[in-house]
Amino acid sequence: MSMREFEQYLKNSDFFADTINAHRVATAQVVASFALLLKQEGKVTDDQLRRLLRRLEDATGSPSIDGGRRLLAVRIEDAVKGGQ
Repeated sequence: MSMREFEQYLKNSDFFADTINAHRVATAQVVASFALLLKQEGKVTDDQLRRLLRRLEDATGSPSIDGGRRLLAVRIEDAVKGGQ
């Protein structure tokens, strides 16, 4: 199997997609927990958190990295909102 075929196989794999999504959710929960702790301790404001999350949406030049960062930023934002 060539590298291109393998990449296509992974892209079409429901198991792989579910694994990646589960990892993103877990990562977002950990980051959101730290963000909420910093917020509760008065070390960071809502505005600072919003700016940080917006920066995660900035383009890096790599579509796959950009997509992952955007999805992670949304999940972190949702987790922070839910934890307030």
